[in-house]
Amino acid sequence: WCFLALCSNLNADTLDEVLRLTFSTNKQLLLSRTQLQSSKTAIDISKSALGLNFAASINGSRGWNINESSKSDSYSSSLTGSYNLSDGNLSKNKVLIDEALYKIAKLQLHELEQKVLLDTINSYLNVLRDQKFVELSNNNVAVLEWQFLEIRDRFQLGEVTRTDVSQAESALAAAKANLTAKVGSLKISSELFLSLVGIKPYKLMNIKNNFKLPSSLEIAKQNSLKTHTKIKAAKIEEQIARIRIDIAKSQKSPLISFKSIFSNGYNSSSGNSNSVTFRLEGSIPIFNSGRIDSEINQAKINYKAQKESTLLVKRLVEQEIALAWSNVLVSKASIEARKRQVEASSL
Repeated sequence: WCFLALCSNLNADTLDEVLRLTFSTNKQLLLSRTQLQSSKTAIDISKSALGLNFAASINGSRGWNINESSKSDSYSSSLTGSYNLSDGNLSKNKVLIDEALYKIAKLQLHELEQKVLLDTINSYLNVLRDQKFVELSNNNVAVLEWQFLEIRDRFQLGEVTRTDVSQAESALAAAKANLTAKVGSLKISSELFLSLVGIKPYKLMNIKNNFKLPSSLEIAKQNSLKTHTKIKAAKIEEQIARIRIDIAKSQKSPLISFKSIFSNGYNSSSGNSNSVTFRLEGSIPIFNSGRIDSEINQAKINYKAQKESTLLVKRLVEQEIALAWSNVLVSKASIEARKRQVEASSL
């Protein structure tokens, strides 16, 4: 937390520093992490149904008999303990669902972290790009301004025509307009950087490519099928759908619970009274117009649909990987072509 307190005075010059700062202070990530803790608490709430439950009650009263001019006092207290012996594993399955939902929430947080970090990298690069464009535009304006002043002086000496002066002035005006546009783009990219990182960009350092790609597209696809958060989440959703079938079936199971009641009371006419009661309660559905069977069939259909959804997610992820792979290859080719153009122009 000391790191967070000092973030306003931090000059995050390198990409690694910017990413660490974003990971620690981004408002969207902080909100999602708080919501994840709420999802974890839901597991504890579900587990409480598997344990013992105790409840206490107390009451007292005083009554008056107006005809006999008498009064009577009474009070009672009780302590009740209950334990669920059997519910067709309904409570256990609810715990499993909440645990699965918590895993999905963790995967969603991880995916959001990756997205925010990727947006931060893009924002970092956009600021660097726009800073370079502003620098180039400034140099261009300076050169064209010097050329305009030179041509104007030569015009006064009669060495060039007014058309030459107008062309130089027009080129200078176009360069100044381009500079204004580049400055505007830099302000926009800087504001996006500020919203993601929490600080304004300051003396950002150039970066070097230090990531290693898989050796082939097929290996990239295989890795994604094992580690991609969307696929992992889809598989967990499939498990949840399977558990919901068991929950629907558990409605046909008997419900059995055990209760123990200790009570103490006093009545002015009968005196003190103490009692202990043990109770075994149970129920089982007999007829419900086919509602339970319909819910079981519905859960089975949802399970089949979720399995198909998992296959669809896998296919979409493979498409995303193939598209990203193609973009990387195109980018590499473009970079090499630009380098050759620069080398050719410098000869």
